[in-house]
Amino acid sequence: MTGLKKALLPYGTTSSSPSIVLPDTALFLSERGSLTKNYFDNAVELLNREYEAIKSLALLNELVYKASYNFVPRVGQRYHLYKKADDSYLLSMIENWTAYEFVVSVEFTADSVWKDVSSF
Repeated sequence: MTGLKKALLPYGTTSSSPSIVLPDTALFLSERGSLTKNYFDNAVELLNREYEAIKSLALLNELVYKASYNFVPRVGQRYHLYKKADDSYLLSMIENWTAYEFVVSVEFTADSVWKDVSSF
């Protein structure tokens, strides 16, 4: 073999060539594996929190859409959901109405979703 070709080889061709030392890939894989697992665990936890928020929003919207009301809701307006004695629901523009049990204050959004605004 010519000297030029030997220089291009990734390994030594004689016994006096430097030894080939393989890197410790097990340590790298264990470190990166645990970091990757943490990343995906956090991503799944975030997705679960988003799922629970969407689920509770869907339940709220179901309550409001099944409630009785005699007006056309306007986007951006605040309304109040009350529970009647017969376990039916009433959506009202009246705040702090003592005739019924208060449930939640909601706002009608442009995408026809009712958003909880009780804590604001």
